[in-house]
Amino acid sequence: MKTIKPQNVKTKARAHKTQLLILMAIFLLSSVIISQSGLFSRLRVDLTENNLFTLNDGTVNILKNIDENIHLRLFYSDQATTNIPMLRTYHTRVVDFLEELERYGSGKLKLTMIDPVTFSEEEDQASQYGLQALPVGEGGENVFFGIAGSNSLDDVEVIPFLQPDREAFLEYDVAQLIYNLNNPEKRTIGVMSDLPLLGSFDPQQGQVAGQIVFEQLKDMYNVVPVETTTDIIEGVDLLLVIHPKNLAEPTLFAIDQFVMGGGRLMVFVDPMAQAEEVTADPQNPMTQLQADRSSDLAVLFNAWGVGFDASQVVLDNQQAVSIQSAQGQAIRHLGINSWTADTFNQTDIVTSDLTSLNTALAGSITGETDKILPILTSTEQSMLTQSDAMSLLFNPSTLFQSFKADDQVHTLGARVQGTLNSAYPNGIEGKSDSLKNVDQAQIVVFADVDILFDRMWVRAQNFFGRQVYSNFADNGSLINNLIDNMTGSADLIQVRARGTSNRPFDKVQELKRISEQKYRETESQLLQQLRETETKLNELQSIKGQENQLLINQEQQQEIEKFKQRKLEVRKKLREVKRNLNKDIEALGTKMKFINIALIPILLTLVIMFLSWRKSKRKERRYVK
Repeated sequence: MKTIKPQNVKTKARAHKTQLLILMAIFLLSSVIISQSGLFSRLRVDLTENNLFTLNDGTVNILKNIDENIHLRLFYSDQATTNIPMLRTYHTRVVDFLEELERYGSGKLKLTMIDPVTFSEEEDQASQYGLQALPVGEGGENVFFGIAGSNSLDDVEVIPFLQPDREAFLEYDVAQLIYNLNNPEKRTIGVMSDLPLLGSFDPQQGQVAGQIVFEQLKDMYNVVPVETTTDIIEGVDLLLVIHPKNLAEPTLFAIDQFVMGGGRLMVFVDPMAQAEEVTADPQNPMTQLQADRSSDLAVLFNAWGVGFDASQVVLDNQQAVSIQSAQGQAIRHLGINSWTADTFNQTDIVTSDLTSLNTALAGSITGETDKILPILTSTEQSMLTQSDAMSLLFNPSTLFQSFKADDQVHTLGARVQGTLNSAYPNGIEGKSDSLKNVDQAQIVVFADVDILFDRMWVRAQNFFGRQVYSNFADNGSLINNLIDNMTGSADLIQVRARGTSNRPFDKVQELKRISEQKYRETESQLLQQLRETETKLNELQSIKGQENQLLINQEQQQEIEKFKQRKLEVRKKLREVKRNLNKDIEALGTKMKFINIALIPILLTLVIMFLSWRKSKRKERRYVK
């Protein structure tokens, strides 16, 4: 047997310690060098469920295409939000996101953090940019939490206040701000329609204003009319085709080629447009009632894979609104609907802040699921009916007689995406050259024209000689959101709503629902018993209170004491039931605390002890050898 001298063992131990110290020094030095050099600054591993910290490809492309320097200033009142944990948590999320944007900005995107302390120059600067200040606390101290961006031409774009409930749209909002600063020129919107949307000149009345939504758009865009007889479309960033009727082939070809060339298109068709005015015929009054008020783009829709039947109207029982009949009665009209947030596509940016939309006798859009992305849909309490029945509908209540829900959700508005083929692959007479397809179409289709008209969403009032408008629906906001979205870059349009960093305790909520279901019935019975006991007790007490007139006997006194005791017992059981509501949740919390505080450290300790014991055994065997 070979023996090892103690001196050799000590020498080896010192050598191991020296090696360990050297390795630690190398590790620390390498960490400092890597962190300072930024060598792995873009190396990320996003393990969140919704990829919260991974930028959308569209956002990355917008950052790569920045032509001039853009400066983002994040104004955040750090001191004033000390007692507002929700804002502080969201601020951390925003900072992480903005720093990620800066990394991809290739040096052309600069980020500055500013704390606008009360009565400081920074607070004045935030106010000058137009950021929104929220007064908080007893002293009404202002809280700023917004972004002001500027470019080298001193153009400014702002997000007045970063609301935590819009976290899902944070990436889109900031990406849109950056895109607008990088493309500050005013975009042009072309409107092709025979309807009085943009206003007109009347010899007797003078200039007649157009629909309010288009008057609002004129403040931000160049809104130009496009003739319904045109054979070429150019110089517009977005084309709106509204209520197209009997368009000639050259015009249809022009629209098709505009889309095939990457142009953005919004189409509004209708099975029965209430906004279309038909001239009355004194010789035949029925002509006005039976006039065809439908519109379609059948030739283009068929080639693009969009289905629309101009002879069918959507009726919805759940979203029907009441209108006033000729007799002055309120009658629910199945074809006139007020759609709520449940019928919006919650992942689409354009409907994120809307609460209601009004339509009248809208149609249905169909198509393959990978090509048609709904924006607005009906409920399952809906059906399709022939639009002819609406022409001579004098009593809307008769619609209920034949109404039978088909349990389907019908699409009233949608995006058309993906690859589209031209309706004229071989061109037309006189124009043989044509574009054959487009890889990524940018089209929005709505099966209702009335959604654009004032009477569906806004009312005007005369206020000291001025017209003041108040909206009762969000139709105007929807159109503005769509146009903002569609006039942005193709990359921006692809950015959708993201998940939020708020991760609710699903297991806890499930336990809470089960507990409530389990104990609520018992609680209800006890409450009923308590009410009955208190009623009976009050009756006996009232008798006792009249002792000057009526002397209560011993039996009645015992009855009163019995009901008092019963009341105490019921209240005790009721408290136990309420405690039991959270019993399972508290048990889960105790279990998680034990796992995190005790079990994991115990397991780690046991593993370390086992490895240490195993190592010592190996050394003993080596010494023995």
